[in-house]
Amino acid sequence: MIKYLKEYIREIEKVLESEKKNEWGKVLENHWVQIGIFQHERLIHLLVTLTFGLGFLMMMGVTVLTLNYILILVDLLLLTLLIPYIFHYFKLENGVQKLYKLDKEIQNRI
Repeated sequence: MIKYLKEYIREIEKVLESEKKNEWGKVLENHWVQIGIFQHERLIHLLVTLTFGLGFLMMMGVTVLTLNYILILVDLLLLTLLIPYIFHYFKLENGVQKLYKLDKEIQNRI
């Protein structure tokens, strides 16, 4: 999804840089559709990230309360999954923020 987001941002930036006469209304309408798709993706990844984060915190609590050192392996596994989810969500969030800025530029062309 990050690759698709970056490609779409480059595509819109090329459209904005071009001197061709574009139908900005259609460009804006398509852009809003794409923003909706990426917002949905961002929401899903937020929910997954929060779920893994809460699971990690609950498992850490169980590990501390039971003093079962074998559960540290489960904690490490959850942490290993949580860190990439956080970075992926961060990239999605920044990409969607960039789409909002491009939206303003497209609206200025209209």
